Amino acid sequence: MKAFVLSTVAAAALAIVPLSAAQSAILTVGGPLAKVCYNHALAADGRSFAIDGCTRALEEEALARPDRAATYVNRGIVYMSAGRFALADADFDAALAINAGLPDGWLNKGFLRLRQGNGRDALPLIQKGIDAGAGRQALAIFARGVAHEQMGNYAAAYADLRQARMLEPGWSMPREYLASYRVSSR
Repeated sequence: MKAFVLSTVAAAALAIVPLSAAQSAILTVGGPLAKVCYNHALAADGRSFAIDGCTRALEEEALARPDRAATYVNRGIVYMSAGRFALADADFDAALAINAGLPDGWLNKGFLRLRQGNGRDALPLIQKGIDAGAGRQALAIFARGVAHEQMGNYAAAYADLRQARMLEPGWSMPREYLASYRVSSR
């Protein structure tokens, strides 16, 4: 009977997650400040003026509920980019309080846990984002693979990384992570 043995050449490389939460920014059409906040989130810009712009959007613009939730996610991404994890988490929670089925709210909470090296807590959050209909399935499944890797579940990590690569063959990150695996049979 043959079994797969998976190991990483550079397991530490996965501990420092190069995931870009900015890839899960949510486009909002609520107002000009909310749009600027979205652009800051997309750019993973954690500078203070980016945070201030997002805060102004939330405080000064009459945003519809979906746009308010999106702007909380986007400001959370900006906070995460600045390394202000508690504030990022609070914003993701605020977005989910508005819309508990918001995939990007769950995914970004999971990305935050991955950045903190906590795959065990990230996994159910990422799965909720996948189940809620993540817009970019390859990114979500890739993140789930990283969570499995952080937990030491290399077979599940490898399977998710392969699935992410198949979903988006042109995206290099899954291919790069898979290159650090060595598969052998016993």
